[in-house]
Amino acid sequence: MKQLYFWLLLAIYLPAQASECTGAPFSASFLQPLTSDLESSAEAWEATLQSIAGVGIDTLYLQWSVYGELDLSREPGISFLSTWLDQAHANGLRVNLGLVADADFGSRITDPADALAAYLAGLRERSLAAADRLKARLGGHPAFVGWYLSEEIDDRSWTHPWQVDLLREHLSSLTSLLAELSPEKPVSISTYVSGAQPPAQFERLWRAVWNAAPQLHVLLQDGAGVGTVARPDFNEYALRVNNIATRTNRYWGIIVELFSQQGGPPLDDQPFSAYAAPINRMLQQLAAVEALDPGPNEVIAFSVPEYLLDPAKPGQAELLNEYRRRYCGP
Repeated sequence: MKQLYFWLLLAIYLPAQASECTGAPFSASFLQPLTSDLESSAEAWEATLQSIAGVGIDTLYLQWSVYGELDLSREPGISFLSTWLDQAHANGLRVNLGLVADADFGSRITDPADALAAYLAGLRERSLAAADRLKARLGGHPAFVGWYLSEEIDDRSWTHPWQVDLLREHLSSLTSLLAELSPEKPVSISTYVSGAQPPAQFERLWRAVWNAAPQLHVLLQDGAGVGTVARPDFNEYALRVNNIATRTNRYWGIIVELFSQQGGPPLDDQPFSAYAAPINRMLQQLAAVEALDPGPNEVIAFSVPEYLLDPAKPGQAELLNEYRRRYCGP
């Protein structure tokens, strides 16, 4: 009760910080927490969050709370997360908390039916347990506004009817149980295309999932950073998702990738590496979003901390300078 009272006071006395980028093309971004982040000082995080808010972002998607050795749902991670949420709120940022990200997800979803069903059930159990711990400690925090499911749904693995049925069951059960845990907080998930399914089949996949989990927020990665699908082809996939959402009143968003991949799968077997996208490509991505009618409910960057603000990324300075010139005040 004392903790809830503290957060209520925080909500009253720490107003949102004004952004100088009132014309920003997106108001949300992903952020990938790392184990090393727990060692960063409060001052360093304050500067980072101020910078994120300063370029027009008001919402963050924390991509996971549990990944590998990182666990923000238990001590010492949850104390770090509590302080981090205080800082996020002080900078006018709202946060969707990711749950469990499993490094084996991509390989396990090709399992046979019984093994896949058991794997998804175990993943649900782990995510719900993490959500229980996070809700118990942070459920009343004013910065905490929603959940994010860390499993990314591709267009290669969910092709057979039995696979689609298992995916529907997984997401329907998980979103329903999270809604019981936190009725006021939406649940989001991301999806991406590689061209493995034609647009009509991809549309059927998400129509089936949305029929089973109508409250789920679906965020479509635009894939420009990886470049496995040509832009005109991707636009057709986006149009199909847009049409379902419009006709059935579903919530969806587009994730605008601010990077250009240099290495790592699917390009090669090296570790992932990328540089900041050139501004002209970002403008083309945004133009494709604007061409959708009525378009997504939300446009999300991937990601502002890594590619718009991190000076260690090649091309970052050029992208940020052009971004500020176009969207921010003098």
